[in-house]
Amino acid sequence: MRMATSIIRSGQRMSFVRILLVFVLGLTASPALAQWGMGMGGGDAMQMAVSRESVDTYADLLGFDDVQRDTAKMLHSDYLDKFKSANDTFTDAMQKIQEEAGQSGDWQKMMRPMGTIMVGFFDRLEELEETFFSDMKMLAMEPAQEAAFVRVERARRRETVGMAGQMATISGATIDLHDIAREVEVSGNEAARDALLAYEAEIDQINTRLIDRAFGFMRDNLERMKNMDDDEENMGWNAEAMEKMQEAMSDMRDLGSQGKSVNARYARQIMQLLPTERQSDWDREVKRRTWPTVYRDSSVERQMDAAEKLDSLSTEQRENLAAIRDSYQREATPMNERWAKAIDEVQASEDGNWWGWGGEDTEADEIEKEREELDERFVERVRALLTAEQLEDMPDVGGSGFDADAVLRQFGGG
Repeated sequence: MRMATSIIRSGQRMSFVRILLVFVLGLTASPALAQWGMGMGGGDAMQMAVSRESVDTYADLLGFDDVQRDTAKMLHSDYLDKFKSANDTFTDAMQKIQEEAGQSGDWQKMMRPMGTIMVGFFDRLEELEETFFSDMKMLAMEPAQEAAFVRVERARRRETVGMAGQMATISGATIDLHDIAREVEVSGNEAARDALLAYEAEIDQINTRLIDRAFGFMRDNLERMKNMDDDEENMGWNAEAMEKMQEAMSDMRDLGSQGKSVNARYARQIMQLLPTERQSDWDREVKRRTWPTVYRDSSVERQMDAAEKLDSLSTEQRENLAAIRDSYQREATPMNERWAKAIDEVQASEDGNWWGWGGEDTEADEIEKEREELDERFVERVRALLTAEQLEDMPDVGGSGFDADAVLRQFGGG
């Protein structure tokens, strides 16, 4: 795989795929986790592809006409076909390695072929992505479009940094305010647009460095795997390797903290530029993406939303349901604020548990338990309000509320 640090910094090519090693190798901080990464087998690699939704965003940024948009979609379709073919080949190879290791019980001997295959796979993905963006740039024939292409590169880095950002483990480090602006629909606000332009330029400097550092860390691990001796002690995890890992983690956490600060500062600035009636929508979406565990729709909210859609609900039931919702929000809001603050404190701490592996329960863990108990109590209140027939008509609202199919559609699947 080509080392293209200077190229990333100059923005001349789109070598972002390299950091996506994070997803296949996992957080390779121990031999056991290396095996876990191997077990993933590349089955999730399609999430690394440029999405159809992103191509539409790029076309908007460049001001493409209908012919240019259609051509971009054809280029993307060809890119996705080749990406899937590479992913299928990689998945098959990794599954065979996993099966062989499972039969022999000797995982260490599998490390070298696994590293070799991964390097080849990501070389191919990088080539495909660079070709796609090169072709997109050729489509941007007008001077204004050519000048605007830097915004496409920044957009792709904002997409990619979310994958690198899991290495920083800092809430809010890699959220994309442009994406939130599309969700809340603030495009008609010129002051907010100017703030977003300033934001994308400033956050891009941090994103580039975080992507670069995370790739370097994962690249070192791939090279170690590829060149490992079959009898190497502890699978190559010596004192020097551990020291390098700790340095990389520290650097990425620092960059994550910088990204969090920039995102939070511009989020506040943009919110103040919005009409009063839109500020709460903006604030809620920023919080949901910064602390998704805290602010995603809770089981109670999903139950209440489903109950409100029942045609058989009486006026009295609707009034009682609204009262339950108000009561839940009064109790949950301060609890959520404490929980988000506690998460930030854990991530900023130097006690060695900021990564979230093992250790004693933190204040964040305790508040999470409180929220779970609160949610369970209010779910019972909602269900007690409904008749047996209404409970039968209630849809299944279990799980996390996350729409995986929607994500697959964004990435050209589904």
